[in-house]
Amino acid sequence: MNSLTSPRRPHVSPLPDGLRAESFAPTLDAEGAADARSAAHLRTTMHGFYGPWLTDEEVSRHTETFIADAQRQVGVYLDAESEEPGADARRRVGFSADHPVATFVEFDETLDAGGRGAEGPLLDARLITGVTVDPGFRRRGILSHLMTSSLARAVEDGVPLAALTASEGGIYGRFGFGAAVREAELRVDLAHTAGTRLQLRGEPSGQVISADPTAMGEVVDEVWAQFHRRVRGSVDRPLNYLRRATARWSPRDVTSWDRRLRAAVHVRDDGSVGGYVTFRHAGWETEPSTLEIADLVAADATSHVELWRHLSQRDLVARAELDGASVEDVLTAAAVNPRSVQVREVRDVLWVRLLDVVRCLQAREWGGDGVFTLWLSDPLGIADGVYRVEVSAGVAAVEPVTEQEAGQETAGPVLSTDVETLGSLYLGDAAVVTMQRAGRLSVADGAAASGGAGDAEGALRELSAIVDLPTRPFCATHF
Repeated sequence: MNSLTSPRRPHVSPLPDGLRAESFAPTLDAEGAADARSAAHLRTTMHGFYGPWLTDEEVSRHTETFIADAQRQVGVYLDAESEEPGADARRRVGFSADHPVATFVEFDETLDAGGRGAEGPLLDARLITGVTVDPGFRRRGILSHLMTSSLARAVEDGVPLAALTASEGGIYGRFGFGAAVREAELRVDLAHTAGTRLQLRGEPSGQVISADPTAMGEVVDEVWAQFHRRVRGSVDRPLNYLRRATARWSPRDVTSWDRRLRAAVHVRDDGSVGGYVTFRHAGWETEPSTLEIADLVAADATSHVELWRHLSQRDLVARAELDGASVEDVLTAAAVNPRSVQVREVRDVLWVRLLDVVRCLQAREWGGDGVFTLWLSDPLGIADGVYRVEVSAGVAAVEPVTEQEAGQETAGPVLSTDVETLGSLYLGDAAVVTMQRAGRLSVADGAAASGGAGDAEGALRELSAIVDLPTRPFCATHF
């Protein structure tokens, strides 16, 4: 394979002396109990995110899903013979040597990039989660080691893209991740006495019926599969989502059934199921009386609206809250009074990091046809280079070229940017002009790039017409 077409393995940052990294797959013994190393890793991860100290049974329930998802756990451990300051006190009052001082988890799912090529819209993605570093071990390069090691493995495994959800927004840009999808928190007025009560336009379509969540496993899988192939930005879900949607896991105790969970499904006129919603009542002590929506997934906009219509007609509730909705949820446009739907917060949910630029761009959806040249910088050296992109009938053909060849090109705009910014542009949440105004990219006319006269403003408009997308992406998966 031509070296121009291959992602390059990054330099892996070393760990400081006295620390070692171990990578392993979680396991269960014959009795269904998690092995000690997996248990310590999970408890340390929960500790880092201020979670509770899990019981052995809770650890084993989680580990079952980790195994099903083929997760790889990575821990950084302090050498037993370490004599660093505080080592003696750590041996006396700290956690056992099985407990890592940093954690990292990775596994593979698919991401819907929206493309219309022969391979379809789904792209393999290396998902990264469970990233923690003990506060006493900060500023030692531990995160750099864990992240560069993970990206190096992804390159070696031929995975074209990495993705993560971030608790803090200022950490991962230096590793080439760009904030690519946002989500909204919705508060919807359902009070029958309020002037802003949710009322929806149009006539009802199909029928919404109450459902037993414990019997919905097949429906959840079917609806999700349709949603995942329809929604750009969607990441396929790990097993814990099915456990929660079918009430097998309580939010606060995965060893207990979620006995407060309720469900409804939308049945289309042809008898097929188009969507489902699961929800709980927040409790009579909550004012106003509130429905907490746990999950709402629909294969099409009609089912989405009809599920909301069902919720709006329920008795004894004045409000519904959904913590993760699309930033352009169709509900607002479908409401008679748009003030019945309040957007309480908008935040980033998915960050992506391109590794194989050719495969990623060829899997992407495009706004229009055209040709442009991409000059891409990458601080880790994985994907930097020059690429010629030609979009025809909505499908991109991408070819790496040498800088000399690129300098001779005269067709189309020339886009210069870094891999973090390309990640934010990738799924269509950010616009070319916005990033240009922020100083995160530059656009030149191809004629000017090769020494001729050029029209920079015209090149910017031309590139925007090719790259920008008419709708925003959405990711309904947290990991």
